[in-house]
Amino acid sequence: MLRLNVKFQFETLLQVHKNKENFLKKELGDILAHKQSQQNRSDNINSSMEKNIQEINQRMVQDLDINTYALYNNFFNGSHLQKDRQKTIISEVDLRAKTKRAELVEASRKRRTMEILKERYLKNHKNKLAKLETEAMDEIASNHWSLNS
Repeated sequence: MLRLNVKFQFETLLQVHKNKENFLKKELGDILAHKQSQQNRSDNINSSMEKNIQEINQRMVQDLDINTYALYNNFFNGSHLQKDRQKTIISEVDLRAKTKRAELVEASRKRRTMEILKERYLKNHKNKLAKLETEAMDEIASNHWSLNS
């Protein structure tokens, strides 16, 4: 059986596409982790607001001075501002994730294209080797037959 050293001519390009895809996967993972931490922060703000709403409702039965109401009002205004800010941050992170996901899909498509080309190249090479081997075996058989005749 004939064996030749086979090297796909675009192996380096295939490796570049694989590396780019892996890098984009890592970046997307980082973005999604950041989004999750921002979502957790938003949830904490919401739970803090709910807790303080319950607290103020309980204190409403007591006589509170105007300063306490002003303090609660300032807290809730600040909480609403933080909540709006978190929504903005989360939407920006979503946009970054969507963009990165599109880049990742494109990189995966390019890598897969190169893998298909490599598979075709190796299949063609294998077929050529099989053809050469068959020709060599035919030649050997013909020589053997003519020597025995």
